[in-house]
Amino acid sequence: MADGTYTIDPFFVLTGQINEVKTKVSDSVLENYKAQIAQTNDINNRAMQTMISESNMLADIKAEIASASLAAQLAAARTDASHAVAVAQTQRLILESGDSVKSLINVLNAQNLNTSLINTNTALVGSIGQFGALNLAYGGAVAAYQSASTNSAVNALGSALSSQGMVNTGTMAGVGQSSSPTTIR
Repeated sequence: MADGTYTIDPFFVLTGQINEVKTKVSDSVLENYKAQIAQTNDINNRAMQTMISESNMLADIKAEIASASLAAQLAAARTDASHAVAVAQTQRLILESGDSVKSLINVLNAQNLNTSLINTNTALVGSIGQFGALNLAYGGAVAAYQSASTNSAVNALGSALSSQGMVNTGTMAGVGQSSSPTTIR
């Protein structure tokens, strides 16, 4: 090998070329892997940003609901307070006017009692007058009854004492007369 040329072993060259291809394939796989990781990271970042955005929107909705609920509760509390004030004022007016109403009721009761007393006295005086007239009428009725009874007894006695007969004021033919005494008891 004196001429300065070297002979290279073809297997050595082939092994060198295979190693170069391996290195290129390995570098290509590594670059592809890096690209997949970058793509996955990008997808994860976008998903995270979407989730954060949706979470913020949900938090905003919850805050609006809480604010509206609080406003409704405050309005209900104001309404309840206004109602309580109106009830308290009405009760105060009722209590204040209670004495005057009681006085009015007492005056009306006294007037009703006085009217009832007057009506009862008037009826009693009228009854006394009617009773007096009734007493007189009763006395007269008793006297009339006694007089009638006495007259009836006197007549019956006179009839029993006298003989019974007929008074003839005209002509009577074929009439017989008999007497039977009457006993008065």
